Amino acid sequence: MEQIIYLEADDDIPVVRDRLEWAQASHVLLVVPRKNRALRSLVNLKLLARHARNHSLGVALITKDPQVIELSREAGLVTFGSVERGQRSRWLSTAKPAPRPKRARRRAPKEQDEIEASLDLPERPLKEVPRPKRLPRFRPRPGRRVARPFLAIGFLILLALVGGMLSAVVVLIYPEGRIQLSPAVERVTADLVVRANPDTDHVDYNALEIPARLVQVEIRDVGRIPPQAVQDVPADKAQGIVTFVNRTDQEITIPVSTTLTTSSGTTVRFLTVQTATVPAAFNAITQTQVIAVDPGPIGNVAAGQINRILSPVIDRQVTVINEGPAAGGTMTPVGIVARADKDRLQATVLQQIQQEGYSRLLEGLAEQEFIPPESLLVIPLDAAYSPSMDGEVTELLTLEMRAVVRGTAIAGQNANQLALAALQSQVPPDFLLQPRSLEFVAGELVGVDDRAVSFRMQAAGSAVAQIDGRQVAKDVRGLPIEEALSYLRQRLPLAGEPLVVVEPDWLGRLPWFPFRIVVNVVE
Repeated sequence: MEQIIYLEADDDIPVVRDRLEWAQASHVLLVVPRKNRALRSLVNLKLLARHARNHSLGVALITKDPQVIELSREAGLVTFGSVERGQRSRWLSTAKPAPRPKRARRRAPKEQDEIEASLDLPERPLKEVPRPKRLPRFRPRPGRRVARPFLAIGFLILLALVGGMLSAVVVLIYPEGRIQLSPAVERVTADLVVRANPDTDHVDYNALEIPARLVQVEIRDVGRIPPQAVQDVPADKAQGIVTFVNRTDQEITIPVSTTLTTSSGTTVRFLTVQTATVPAAFNAITQTQVIAVDPGPIGNVAAGQINRILSPVIDRQVTVINEGPAAGGTMTPVGIVARADKDRLQATVLQQIQQEGYSRLLEGLAEQEFIPPESLLVIPLDAAYSPSMDGEVTELLTLEMRAVVRGTAIAGQNANQLALAALQSQVPPDFLLQPRSLEFVAGELVGVDDRAVSFRMQAAGSAVAQIDGRQVAKDVRGLPIEEALSYLRQRLPLAGEPLVVVEPDWLGRLPWFPFRIVVNVVE
């Protein structure tokens, strides 16, 4: 199984080695960008190859840079032109993690033959080997005999020696020891203040600064509120019935909307609501409905007050009188626009614009990016009130506003990278962080300086003690079980009681050979 790791243009050798340590596979394809300069150095490539050997990793570079390819060959690293070629290559199935360099040794004849076969050398000429002459059969000289009792005793002694050696081998090699260890686990935490600055383009581990970017969106919104100040204003119009009296012997037609008025006090005007026809006879009468021109109680007049016709022609032909009072004119409370109402409406609209802008900015974020709500800035472009003048009467005050919502987008992976570095500095020696236990939380906003945002970052994880099972087997080989348990308790960072089992337990101690001891580290 292979793992593909994409390097950044500014990744140096320490960063590359850190990424290799977090690799989850035994073979890694490193995709090198064209602008990366760290891997154009032969020294860096040799360091990378040595790091891969020390961690038993198979590493290949994905690059088309001729300089990197040439130096990689000299450093002993495999290169491919693309990820697809690396995945299709037999390197993944045949390559093994590079072993540590060993001193040259003389090749055995068999290895020499294999090397010569791989070099496709011409076959060696066959030589005829002369058949050896048949040797004469050994026959004891006449008169000399082998002492049979001495042969039997020697055979018995040899048999006893062989049996003792076999017994010793069985006693020493056959027993198998099993050790189960639970390494100690420590919880480590880190709390730091990270500064996200749009004016920087790299992660600064010393200054705890990461790059950020400004994002903005234009929003248009409309808000409406009723004014808080109110006053009574005329509402409904008064209505009544008037009677027209014919002063001629001809039929008189009174058109609709003929204006009638009162003759005493404040002049109040009324309009006929329908066409009226007075019969052709002297003192003939007809009635029709009228309504006040102005709303409010001003139109509520007593009987006999409506007695004038503004049209001179009609006034000479007929007379008019209201035999009953006109009523129905009322007052109603309405809002009055004030400066405080405008300020209140502006704050409401700005909040609506900020919420809508924040939602739209979140939709355009890349993966693992976030925007602290406290970093949002609303910049009004234009605003129009209706009605616009203070003191105007209205039921609803309306504000239409256009504004820009601006925020600072922060890459979560950069903040996590800083937090991880701070967390690793808290790990005790010979302990290693467990990747699956890592937790990163972006906390509260600390401050906003111009366009930069400072916020708190918390990180937590579990560090597990690193125990070398092969070294443990070497240290406890041949020890009695109780001594081995005491050694493990005192020398190793354990979370629980160690378990030591020997089968079969003939001597009450662990096997002398480390390869017969199986050490299982349970995390």
